[in-house]
Amino acid sequence: MAVISYTTEGCDSPVLAPGLGDGGGAAERLLRESERRREIHALRIGTGLGRRLRRRAFLAVRSLPVLPGRSVLEIGAGSGLWTEHLAAVLDNQNSITAAVFDEELARECSAKNLPNTRCIHVTDFANQFPAGGFDYILGTDILTEDLCPRILAAAYRWLKPGGQIVFFAPNASNPLFALRRRLGPGNRGVQSPLSRKQWTDVASQRGFVNIEVIPCEVIRPAESAAGQAIGLILEQAPVTREFSKTVAFMAAKPGALPEVSCQMNLATHPVLLGAVSVVVPCHNEDANIGRLVRTLLGMYGDYIQEIVIVDDNSTDRTAEVTAAIAAWDPRVRLVKRKPPSGVGRALRDGYAAARGRYILSIDCDFIDIVAEFRGLFDAVAAGHDGAIGSRFSSESVLIRYPFAKIVSNRCFHWILNLLLGKSVRDLSNNLKLYRAEILKTLDIEENHFAANAETGLKPLLMGYDIREVPASWINRTSEMGKSSFDLLRVGPDYFRALLRITWRAWRGRYHALQA
Repeated sequence: MAVISYTTEGCDSPVLAPGLGDGGGAAERLLRESERRREIHALRIGTGLGRRLRRRAFLAVRSLPVLPGRSVLEIGAGSGLWTEHLAAVLDNQNSITAAVFDEELARECSAKNLPNTRCIHVTDFANQFPAGGFDYILGTDILTEDLCPRILAAAYRWLKPGGQIVFFAPNASNPLFALRRRLGPGNRGVQSPLSRKQWTDVASQRGFVNIEVIPCEVIRPAESAAGQAIGLILEQAPVTREFSKTVAFMAAKPGALPEVSCQMNLATHPVLLGAVSVVVPCHNEDANIGRLVRTLLGMYGDYIQEIVIVDDNSTDRTAEVTAAIAAWDPRVRLVKRKPPSGVGRALRDGYAAARGRYILSIDCDFIDIVAEFRGLFDAVAAGHDGAIGSRFSSESVLIRYPFAKIVSNRCFHWILNLLLGKSVRDLSNNLKLYRAEILKTLDIEENHFAANAETGLKPLLMGYDIREVPASWINRTSEMGKSSFDLLRVGPDYFRALLRITWRAWRGRYHALQA
């Protein structure tokens, strides 16, 4: 990976971003200084730096989400400390452009020879890249108060319509951060803090939409499962999240990225080719079915034998949309249910209708995490009977996850592990890939959402080799419609199902089934 220094010759009508081209390289000088300070500070952090940067890479890639095939620009890559983790998390599915402002650091970044990555020594920040050249723009510890307007002006121009940005920076709202900065020069950190209001104001002035500030790193990223779960909980808790060490500043350029350009074939295991039935229970999901089907077929089309859309008594156009899609791709099948409704009932009907050797069970609002399904396919192709997407692992990201649901989920699994002597993290969601006979013969007794707990726990107790793999959770946007999940209404069902399953397990019922 050679260091590249190029200008805008040949670019489409370069326009100076406000405040970037003036001052005889003032922007480049400020960026070089910020980049160097960050590198010096990183050397003082020591052994915890790698875990922190890897966690940020997962948070950026999963939360945007960065879909395979799309382009990524990292601003202020320096010696490539974070670029290395980004490349590993993206797993060669995206081209990375590492923009470095210091020439010596650019040479260090280039020497890493990271896959699918080019290192560019930036000499003209205002006009370095063509307009609309990138799908995502990222950065860590480079966004200072002084540089924020300059960087966002450039990022807006370089992004395609619908492109997104995320920058990690110290949390200026953390009272402990402000106190440490006052204790002396040795504790000032690497940059002037940028407040949430400043970010929101500057981003909106530059034309960005969907502006968010997400607290992260309340505690140092942990290696143990318990430590990871605690960290995720603290990041979502109303009070403790204000003490996060870092925040992720996120925003998007108005518009929509084209879907087709991001599709990449992730179906690489011969044993799964043409063997997977995807079962999707749907209630009023007409806004999501089309994009979900296109994304599934674009990434895993060679695996998919059929996509079974189970219309659970929808009152919108779910059935009509599904029928229209099935008209141009016969792999899409509609199972239309009659009352009464219920997720458990829809799963039973969907599993019964499935014809593939494997069944992938998902919800319709999993669109943004489709690329992460690859972990499920990898596990089953390796010989496991099934795989479950776990939202509580070191590689998981929770975006706008309601705190009450996190507490309930953690209590449920703590009780489960205590009563049954297990060590599982997250069995109660509907992201599962199993050999078909497991789900077809499983006795699903719950009629509503608690059926997801049965499909996770019962096969494990019956002796099947089930593996948990990392998965993220991203809450629905308003365009995706409202979820029918109501914690107060369905929460007790989960605990009732757990107690019933535990009692039967103590009596040896599931051991007998295995035999």
